[in-house]
Amino acid sequence: MIGNGLYTETYVKRKVTAGATLAKGAMLFLGIVLMLGGMLFLGSGLLAFLGVAVLIAFYFVNPMFNIDWEYIFCDGQIDFDRISGGERRKNMLRIDIDNIDVMAPEHSHELDSYNHQQNLTVKDFTSKTGEGKVYCIFASKDGQRMKIMFEPSETMVDYCKQKGMRKVFTM
Repeated sequence: MIGNGLYTETYVKRKVTAGATLAKGAMLFLGIVLMLGGMLFLGSGLLAFLGVAVLIAFYFVNPMFNIDWEYIFCDGQIDFDRISGGERRKNMLRIDIDNIDVMAPEHSHELDSYNHQQNLTVKDFTSKTGEGKVYCIFASKDGQRMKIMFEPSETMVDYCKQKGMRKVFTM
């Protein structure tokens, strides 16, 4: 608790997806093949140059595949930040507890009437490991209906419940 306000943060490491692993492998393979192809065919410096360029791009792009999430609760607002490569932070969404419709565990019956809504934008800020308890928030922001999935700590859930007693469910 900071001053007389509520504050907590939760850090979640996202599992590297199969698609990300495949993309990294394909990029690395392409760079090596182009570079070796350019070296084997001595007259083809362009292939070697392209191979080196792809490998340099891989060096800079590779950390972006390692994504972590940080949720920050401060006085009734939750910030969802993406941390790429362990160092680049970008705020993806800020939501005020007063403006949500409901927050509950992913398979809660409290969400039954919300899960079948049309034109929902799904924001998935989970680890994708299946180990943490996933909560869903249904809210509107800037005229857009959203389903936000995340894995808050128990402290964060308690603080959300304190700020939005009739909107936050734990079962």
